[in-house]
Amino acid sequence: MRSSALALACAGLLAATVSHADAKDLKLRWGVGMEVSTLDPVYQTNNWEVATGYNLYDSLVWPDAQAGVKPWIAESWTASDDGKTWTFKLRSDLTFHDGSPLTADDVVFSMQRLLTLNGPGATSFRSLTTDSVSTPDAQTVVFALDKPSASFLQALVTFKIVNKALVLANLKDGPHGDMKDYGAAFVRANDAGSGPFQLKTYSQGELVVLDRFEAYKLTPWDAAAPTSVEFQITPEMATIGTKLRAGEIDMGDWSLPISVQRNVASDPRFNLRQDPMNTAWYLIMNNAPAPLDDVNVRRAVASAHDEGTLIRNITGAGGPMSGPVPAAMLPNCEPIAGYDFNLDKAREYLAASKYSADELKSRPLKVAAVAGSERFNNIALLTASNLKKIGLNAEVQAVRWADITAAQTKPETAFDLVVFYDPAKYNDPMLFLSYYRKAGWGDPYPPGGMYYDNPKVTALIDTAQMSTDIAVQQKSYCEAAHLIAEDSPSVFSHSEVRTTTYWNYVTAFPDGGGTMFYDMRFENWRLDAASEDLKRNQP
Repeated sequence: MRSSALALACAGLLAATVSHADAKDLKLRWGVGMEVSTLDPVYQTNNWEVATGYNLYDSLVWPDAQAGVKPWIAESWTASDDGKTWTFKLRSDLTFHDGSPLTADDVVFSMQRLLTLNGPGATSFRSLTTDSVSTPDAQTVVFALDKPSASFLQALVTFKIVNKALVLANLKDGPHGDMKDYGAAFVRANDAGSGPFQLKTYSQGELVVLDRFEAYKLTPWDAAAPTSVEFQITPEMATIGTKLRAGEIDMGDWSLPISVQRNVASDPRFNLRQDPMNTAWYLIMNNAPAPLDDVNVRRAVASAHDEGTLIRNITGAGGPMSGPVPAAMLPNCEPIAGYDFNLDKAREYLAASKYSADELKSRPLKVAAVAGSERFNNIALLTASNLKKIGLNAEVQAVRWADITAAQTKPETAFDLVVFYDPAKYNDPMLFLSYYRKAGWGDPYPPGGMYYDNPKVTALIDTAQMSTDIAVQQKSYCEAAHLIAEDSPSVFSHSEVRTTTYWNYVTAFPDGGGTMFYDMRFENWRLDAASEDLKRNQP
């Protein structure tokens, strides 16, 4: 189903709406490996944080596979001829979870808060300042960009609206003048949203429970939609597999080893689903310190990366990448040669670097993998093994996701390599390319720790962003991608095929309009209440 037809489909084919009191209590229980360390959309980065945020909060626009975006909180918008001034008219009938109306003041406050706190969510809005957002009336918001931004409208799907009055009532001491901490302590662990689900339980590192928001107006509720969603945080993959088989959870983590997922799915009560995604796997390299400041060392690392073995034995699916952007997002770009797996060639690159063999061996390269993820750890181990074969001293470190993102904010603390994948949270190459220029340095997100700079790349990205001509944008992005690949600032590993195993009574992952996580808006999921398996698992 195309997202452009989603509202009609929900209103037509799935039109039955019920109150919570009349509906069966349909729980969607998901065993996940990574903790939800924050509920604040400004700081959310990992899969389950973002999925939680996308259900608690709404955005001005909704992704659409055909048009790019379509109206959501904003019912319409216009752009000035120079592409710098955007005016949005808001719906007047929406409320936050506490019943207060959602108005333009909340939108302005949310953007000012995002830019001031400058978390990962601010990366896509560098062309704005806190003074360049205004509201002429209660239903109108004006964004005055300092320069045109071709990705601005697309990026707004990631901009979440928070309840201004609720946040202001819960300020703590902080560095932002009258705004104190801008509500960071409160929003980290509490709900300030208007989305289809509201927070019931938040126990960091253990459990997140979301309940249906009955007053939600942007999508009619269906009788078969979940009434609640649980993220049961279970770092041990073996335990998730056991709980899935036993019916204690309905969905297994994407990170479950492919062998485990295939074994579970051999039972006809389960479904194994594989979805090609605009998602790219990388080994993010810190380009600032020795020896990765040398392009030949970085090319050696890329040539020692065995994506074939990785895909066959670790992720179970995917295709090799040769550049920083998934190929589907640059459809007219000439193929990028990339670096094939070749240990002899890797040794040649090392010999051509400015460092001696002794210098290279004396400097341990720290390869960070998210603690608890078997996939990430196995990728890191494969990487370290091959790097040692070519004369580099690599060691694997299992690190909490929150600690990885914090370390990336400074070149002195950023890891040498980080196993990482980045999903297309909006459908524009800029999502991936924004970190390949100084404006992306130090963001608390793995590619923020890359510290790569090529003035030609920056100029090409700026050209694409300031043009309203799609052909110019694509050409500039393509040229930038080719230059980035030559410099090899990170290892471009492979594209993602998301593999998920779950009970057959779940209807999962409806269309997300070409963006990741919008297919995890749970008001669009369905549970078969008539299923005997569901009745047994959820008595």
